[in-house]
Amino acid sequence: MPGSVRVARILGIDIRIHFSWIVIFFLVVVTLADNIFPASFPAWSRPKVFVVSAVAAFLFFCSILAHELAHAVVARRFRMSVSSITLFLLGGVANLTKEPPSARAEFFMAAAGPATSVVIGLAGLGLEAFTDANLDQFPTLQPVGAVAGYLGFINAFVLAPFNLVPGFPLDGGRILRSIIWGLRGDRATATRIAARGGQAVAGLLFLGAVWRLLSGDSGGLWWGLIAYFLYNAATSTLQQERLTGLVGTVRVGQLMTTEFRTTTPGTTVGALIRDLVLPQNLRAIPVVSGERLAGLVTIGDLRKVEQDQWSVTPVQAVMTPLAELATVTPDDQLSTALERFGSTELPLLPVVKDGAIVGLLYRESVVGYVRMREALGLESRR
Repeated sequence: MPGSVRVARILGIDIRIHFSWIVIFFLVVVTLADNIFPASFPAWSRPKVFVVSAVAAFLFFCSILAHELAHAVVARRFRMSVSSITLFLLGGVANLTKEPPSARAEFFMAAAGPATSVVIGLAGLGLEAFTDANLDQFPTLQPVGAVAGYLGFINAFVLAPFNLVPGFPLDGGRILRSIIWGLRGDRATATRIAARGGQAVAGLLFLGAVWRLLSGDSGGLWWGLIAYFLYNAATSTLQQERLTGLVGTVRVGQLMTTEFRTTTPGTTVGALIRDLVLPQNLRAIPVVSGERLAGLVTIGDLRKVEQDQWSVTPVQAVMTPLAELATVTPDDQLSTALERFGSTELPLLPVVKDGAIVGLLYRESVVGYVRMREALGLESRR
């Protein structure tokens, strides 16, 4: 997601924060400090209210991270890799390098997030009940109970139920798609139904937003923002499926280029820029060790290195390693490549066979091919 920065790495997954997260974090703190906690604990001082509010907001986003990590752990169980998790204005998103291979895989992966939120919610409510029952003996536990109660309510009664709404790309929409996919054996049809459900949910949220705003409730702005996000995401999914149908059974090998340059992990950044990047205007270069693909280095990776460090920094230190890289094989359908491009900002995908790189598939080549088929009015090949 553009505008995000990596802040941690958990279970081999990059944890990123989008700049919009700062806005929502601030708003959550203000809401808790100005309304929720003062109403429930009027005896608290303002500094105490703000400290407890900040802690509660931080733990709230930790619970969102746990929700996304649950998706990632189950995805790995079904051999789907997750490149990163990004926290942003509307919550969090786990970035898969490929779509689920089966309806069963998608069902369990999608259900893992809401299930985790429910567990966190019940644990929070349980801790709140415990502290309330022991306040006479341990009055200093009151802030702990307040934070636990907030986290319990928001996870069990807001986060989990909202994510279970049957509209793609929410978890509920993915669960709906997996059920239809399993019953009908047709992933494309299941995706269209779930995405239409996402558009319908967005429409209802928009009507609710208008009603709340006309009633003088500023909370309608959030509903409207969520509706906008859902509608765009569902529409993007439908467009992706249309493109998938358009390319039909075309294989990656038909569009990939076999003329490309590579570098090695030990090559310095300075040598790479001098010998390949500048003379040949390359935006991304595969990194190979022997005959096997080790990773990919891009202009964005190279820009992270200060110029006075170019001569001593090896490419290996800044490249995206193979384990985190979206790749395809020559025999993959072009629809698979479209899915991989959808999960990455890279301008190309390495084409790998038996661990060795055999070609490159450029995003612009796929876009050009799709546009030509549209211009010619060609139907997908079945």
